[in-house]
Amino acid sequence: MRLGIVFILFLFTSGCAFFSKEPGRPPKIDGVPIPDSKRLIYIQNVRNNTYSPGMHTRLTQMIMEEIDRRGRFITTREKTLAKYRLYAEIVHYQQVGDLMDLADQQITSELFVVTRVEIIEAETGVKIPMERSEIPGRVHFSTQIGFRESELEAQNRLLRVMALRIAEEAERAWYHSLSGILN
Repeated sequence: MRLGIVFILFLFTSGCAFFSKEPGRPPKIDGVPIPDSKRLIYIQNVRNNTYSPGMHTRLTQMIMEEIDRRGRFITTREKTLAKYRLYAEIVHYQQVGDLMDLADQQITSELFVVTRVEIIEAETGVKIPMERSEIPGRVHFSTQIGFRESELEAQNRLLRVMALRIAEEAERAWYHSLSGILN
């Protein structure tokens, strides 16, 4: 026990990269921190072009939480202050039965979602090129066997993964556009 405490104190005092890495600090280009004015982003409410109600509001909230957690962007709810704007749209949602019993009842199901994403520079209206403009997501769930969960719980799990992927893609495109690195 005592040795563990000494080791943790050593890590804190030695400036271990584990405790001082991103997202707690602003990202840097050639060792120079990116100014806060270039990190402001407005996240537009996600549009939903599917039959699944409520997914877009949960996804919007999860994207905001993920971007705030990562710390590379600074989110703002004031559209005019933002340097960048993130737009997303759920364009496909599908639930498919995977495993069926002898009476053709679904035992397990798969949820599949495709979200279209773009990040735009607010002042010029120029769309920042992204590696993928459509981000897919897929989860399997069952209400009867294994880890049992409802469709809503599976959707929330799927949307958390989608929010993470959207944040990663947006940050990568934004960083490459600032640093001049081609995608």
